[in-house]
Order: sequence, then C-alpha cells, then structure tokens
Amino acid sequence: MGTPDRGTRRRAAAGLTAIAACAAVCAAAGCAGGGAAGEPGPPPARMAHVGHSPALSVVLSPAGAQRIGIATAPVAAVKPGVTWIPYAALLYEPDGSTAVYVKTAPLAYTRYFVTVGNIAGDRVYVSGGLTPGMNVVTTGAEELLGVQNGVGVET
Repeated sequence: MGTPDRGTRRRAAAGLTAIAACAAVCAAAGCAGGGAAGEPGPPPARMAHVGHSPALSVVLSPAGAQRIGIATAPVAAVKPGVTWIPYAALLYEPDGSTAVYVKTAPLAYTRYFVTVGNIAGDRVYVSGGLTPGMNVVTTGAEELLGVQNGVGVET
C-alpha cells in the first residue's frame, strides 16, 4: 500500500493542475495585494536559501501564510529509523516520488523527499527522510509545491 495506484496519481496530478490554474489566475488578477494607492506589496511567497541548507525553501510573507492557512504537525517516532506523519502532509511528485514540506524557520518551508514504508488509514509510515520532532505541513503543502514549481512566484 506504500505505492500509489494510477488513479491516485491521476487525482493528485489533476489537483495540482487545478491549484496551479487557480494560482495563475490569482496572480494575474493581482491577488497578491498591494500597498497604499495601488502600489504593489511584497510578493506573498519567494524562494530563498534559509540557514545552512543548500536546498531552496519557500518563504512566505505573513499575509501569504495567513492566506494559505498553513498548519503543521510533528513527525512522530515509531521505532528507530521509522516515523509517521499525517497523510495530509504527503505529496506526490509527477514522477511518483513522495515529499513533504517541513517548517525550517519562521515562515520558511523546505521540501524533503521521503521514503514511504506503508500507509495505514491517516498515518504514513516513513522509513527515510524525516526525524522525530520536525514539523510537516498538513494544510497548504500543495500551494507551497506550486510556489516551488514556479506558479505565481514573483521575481
């Protein structure tokens, strides 16, 4: 049950396409908000290096984080080398690989690729990629993935 079936991957791809389309429409319509007298405000999200990590992180503005409604949950230990996360945190990449977003700093979220051992109900048992105590994004991860992939990002 650790590998998604074709229907699950199609639904995930369709969902990502719908999110990307909504984000593109929102960006074109100026949903990013603006300052006084119609001046553009800071972008709601940007890609940046955070801390000492070589990976790029999605960094949200306070308004962007509020708009998305980011929620996180801690990674829980099961036994040495195995953790579990809520199913809501799991993302499927187009190539079928699995990933999550981890809160790495205030308003900063970094994509981690994970190895799924098993899925049982709402729990995903992960045998690689995470350590207990990390906080994974359970609400808003799809939007972070859209930013990571260049949807609606202002440069």
